[in-house]
Amino acid sequence: MARRTVFKVYWPAAVVVALLASQARVAAQTMGELIAGAKKESELAFVAGATTFGGRQAFTELQAVFNKKFGLNARLNHTAGPSMRAMAARIITEAKAGRKSSTDVHLGPPATHAELHNERLLERVNYSRIFPWVTKEMEILAGDTVLVYTSLQGILYNSNLLPKDKAPKTYEDLVDSKLSRSWEGKMAVPPYSSWLVELSLIWGEKKVLEYVRKLLPWSAGQVRYGEIEERVSSGEFLVMANSGSAVEGMWEWQSKGAPLVGVTASDPVLTSYFQLGVPKNSAHPNLAKLFVAFMASPEAQRIVDKYEKRSSHLVEGTRMASYVKENRLKLQPAGDLIALFHEGKGLEFRAELTKMLTR
Repeated sequence: MARRTVFKVYWPAAVVVALLASQARVAAQTMGELIAGAKKESELAFVAGATTFGGRQAFTELQAVFNKKFGLNARLNHTAGPSMRAMAARIITEAKAGRKSSTDVHLGPPATHAELHNERLLERVNYSRIFPWVTKEMEILAGDTVLVYTSLQGILYNSNLLPKDKAPKTYEDLVDSKLSRSWEGKMAVPPYSSWLVELSLIWGEKKVLEYVRKLLPWSAGQVRYGEIEERVSSGEFLVMANSGSAVEGMWEWQSKGAPLVGVTASDPVLTSYFQLGVPKNSAHPNLAKLFVAFMASPEAQRIVDKYEKRSSHLVEGTRMASYVKENRLKLQPAGDLIALFHEGKGLEFRAELTKMLTR
């Protein structure tokens, strides 16, 4: 029988005391204590994209329901800001400078939260114990973040100009020399590399690199997420190689009468898990923690779906939960994405792919 070696780790006494104190603070938190603290804070600062959760009109409704749910009279101040990745970098810079975070909560996918997690800049909160509607599965980063909406990535195409039998159904179709003639000179590619990093979990890095070398010559231009739906619907482009929210984009634009179709182009489906977390240098931490949990509640989910067609597949009865169930979709495991980016390998591969996309 092989001998098992046991390694003992000796922590400095000061570190042990700090860890125990931190655990005690988390254990002592209750919803009542957070509400009492929130009543002293009066307003929440949230810096994110201008249309996040549906924008200004949605926040008016969210504020009213939030205050009613927790018995507060707080203001939810949503300010348009930079990209999620740039916002994470700003939080890190502010913390290192000893300043309060300009946003009380941060919204982002695993890649950006990995940076904050690795810097130990996210408040530790036992959300699933404190809030009855939050489950352990919703804590994508246990104790750090809560899932607020699930985005299914995939291909977008114009169904008026590209018949279903000629449209791409998988990412491989985009580089098929016979099929791709149908959208030659009319395919857009996103300027981001994270989707390709995530695709490497299914294909492996070597295949992804080969794929990118084949894909780029077919590209008619790079277009950012959020700008492509209108340009595909208008016929400027016939195909978008990948959209971070292909299914939600399809729902939103089809409701406007646009001929936009979203295709989940891989199995498992590339999935973006957008989460909220509270920076440790938040100026209003109690309101922030309540807001994070609130956004996973059925009430908040209905409002976001109303304005943005986004929701969490883990909240029963939402549009996304129903779509995933009805189509029997297998989603890319959140744990795999967390491991990929937290181990640093995904961040390194992303840098390599970014260079390829910017040449």
